[in-house]
Amino acid sequence: MTAVLLTFAWAVPLSEREAEKVLDGGRDRGLLAHLDGKLGEEWTAAENFLANYTTPPRRRVLRKRTGGSRLSIRIGAVSLPCELIVTWHPAYHAMTLVLATTITGRAADGPAAEFDLAIAVLQSLQGRETVNGTNGLHGGYGEQTFPSLLKAVTHIFEDLTKGCGLTEGLGRKGWCVELRSHDGHPPAQRVATDPRPFYGMATSDEGWRFVPREVAREALGPSWGTRSFVAAYTMAGGIVCLNSKDSDYVERQDELMRGPFGAAEPYFGIDSDVGGLDHGMLFILERVLIRMALADQWLASMKQAGSRTRLLRGSLDDILEMLHSVLPPEVDSLERRLVTSMGVERIIAQLDRQAEAMDEETRYSYENTVSARVTRLTVVTVVLTVVTIVLGVLQVLVSL
Repeated sequence: MTAVLLTFAWAVPLSEREAEKVLDGGRDRGLLAHLDGKLGEEWTAAENFLANYTTPPRRRVLRKRTGGSRLSIRIGAVSLPCELIVTWHPAYHAMTLVLATTITGRAADGPAAEFDLAIAVLQSLQGRETVNGTNGLHGGYGEQTFPSLLKAVTHIFEDLTKGCGLTEGLGRKGWCVELRSHDGHPPAQRVATDPRPFYGMATSDEGWRFVPREVAREALGPSWGTRSFVAAYTMAGGIVCLNSKDSDYVERQDELMRGPFGAAEPYFGIDSDVGGLDHGMLFILERVLIRMALADQWLASMKQAGSRTRLLRGSLDDILEMLHSVLPPEVDSLERRLVTSMGVERIIAQLDRQAEAMDEETRYSYENTVSARVTRLTVVTVVLTVVTIVLGVLQVLVSL
């Protein structure tokens, strides 16, 4: 049986002061808890193996309430399991929210119904509201029910950031859909047979059945994967991944690690309910969204006349290089694909053009200022010269 693991992420620029209010305030108000237990162990195993942080992220999870989750996903009488992970990234001064849910054949009816339900969840997370009463797809937060999952997450975000004075919202978003099976079979044949459902989840297109196969295949583009059982496709919305890692791979990797290192590597045994945690795809999605959110923030600040300051493109390059240098090289190639698919290069180009315009304006302003100062200095010099001559003449007349 194949499970559809869906993670939906948002990125928001956040200062250190604001982050303290979010994390500490969320803890004090009983909203956030440390990321521990099985979820925390899996996340730690993936980050320890794949990432290299100077200052590691601070991850929290939305605390459960008695009798159920504060956040819920319901469609009719069916509830989907879900978690909301809140992370402060000190290296980038940004926060990410990651909603993770799992959809299996038991949660859906009929052939490919799990794909349709996953796409419906994606659309609800982007703001599409149900008008189907209690039978529709709803988001729940505490005792409240909302017509879309986005509204439920937005209320959580507003509660977490209350008192921060934060002006940024949940604007930058993306998703990772992972189809998890455990048969060890290469996924390429499955995509080649019918690429349409994978295209549908990559684009949240509910009409995927009516998309020509060749159109869907061309849109998905070439796959990425460093293992025979993994294939990932990047699109404007994020990543779709097929992962059929089986027990043979885990056992073989454990044997290899025990020989030279004396212990198995926990990362290889990950079978998480969080889509994209295996193979680092979720980390890539977070980083690309952070890059886009920071660029958007800089663009907005540059367009405000009251806060126009010179933007040094070198500073931007430093941030981008830092974002570019954390994950292993083989994973980095997937990040470069996602950067292109999600249009980050266009945003950076726009930012660069704005910076050039501001540099030119700054240079022009500087030249005008210098010219005015030189003119004033020349006038003052002439006046002083005239005064000196007059005083000299008066001194001669007085001595006669």
